[in-house]
Amino acid sequence: MYTVMIIDDNNTELLVAKKALERSYKIVDIDNPKAALQRLAKATIMPDFILLDVAMPGINGFDFIMRLKTSDKTRNIPVLFVSGDKENTTEMEAYRLGAVDFIRKPIIPDLLRKRMELQADVLEYKNQMNKYNSQLQQAANFQARNAMNLEYFIIGIITDLISQKDPYTGMHTICVSKYMEILLKEMLLSGINYGIDPNDFELILLSSRLHDMGKIGVPDYVLSKTGKYTDQEFALMKAHTTMAANAIQKYAYLLPNNKFLYYTFQMAKYHHERVDGNGYPDRLAGANIPILARILAVADVYDGLVAERSYKKAKTHEEAYNIITQGAGVQFDPQVVAAFQRVHMDIRDAARNIESQMQQNMAMSQQVMKQQ
Repeated sequence: MYTVMIIDDNNTELLVAKKALERSYKIVDIDNPKAALQRLAKATIMPDFILLDVAMPGINGFDFIMRLKTSDKTRNIPVLFVSGDKENTTEMEAYRLGAVDFIRKPIIPDLLRKRMELQADVLEYKNQMNKYNSQLQQAANFQARNAMNLEYFIIGIITDLISQKDPYTGMHTICVSKYMEILLKEMLLSGINYGIDPNDFELILLSSRLHDMGKIGVPDYVLSKTGKYTDQEFALMKAHTTMAANAIQKYAYLLPNNKFLYYTFQMAKYHHERVDGNGYPDRLAGANIPILARILAVADVYDGLVAERSYKKAKTHEEAYNIITQGAGVQFDPQVVAAFQRVHMDIRDAARNIESQMQQNMAMSQQVMKQQ
């Protein structure tokens, strides 16, 4: 049963309206507009409708509805005006202020009931639509969560497969994604429009985890080699960019216009391009290289410099900083390098935290093995 608050300083008209509606609605009748406002301010449950007289002393109906519209609690309550004023301008003003109906006095009970019934039908329809929209939103949220879980699932599987072939690459993807996060956030906050949608921030970071997915197709003896590559071996290593891109393109028709695939393709294929055009696989130059690949290139090289490998010692953060800075305009996008320079201490701290966490995990693993 809907609740109707009736506000009228004329007790006779108030009683007529109450008697007309009380069989079908819960009635709250008030003969003082100020008292009505106070009651609404304190109420935790709002009336479903307000039947409001226009001509009242102190606070008239028009003042009353304007106050309702300024409060989040009451602005959406449907207001039906009642008035003995025969002027059309009064009715027009009522609708302009947001009334849903205008009923002329003297009140005719059957007509009031019918007009109230129409508004109740409208409210019922709105409630049903809100319920339906809520169900649709819940379904959409469920589908979005499933899609995101699927993306995590794909990333987890591919990362595990890469790690089994090359443990260094598995850890490398985690580190690069973290450095990418710091760089990307700085560039988005810099105020320059790079064409990156901030709403895709998390999705971009997920995609960056797969930038080396093509290494699954690189022969093990190449991935594990500690010495200098031959020309043939280097060609096999470089092919990881095109192998990833080709695999994505082959099955992209299953998920048309999917941003996750779009971002993964860009970063997997182009993160070894150089702004001077001497990179691979397509020898793109400058702005022809997708911006996400240009950002990832800095994060990728930084980790390659500061990480220790079986075939090389780790460089210090300062050495890596200098190498990347000197590469601005040659290997790297100068704007990305500028962002790197602004946040390089954050990247350094992230690298140290990752290293510390790895050492802790290793110590825990060794302790477990001793206990066994």
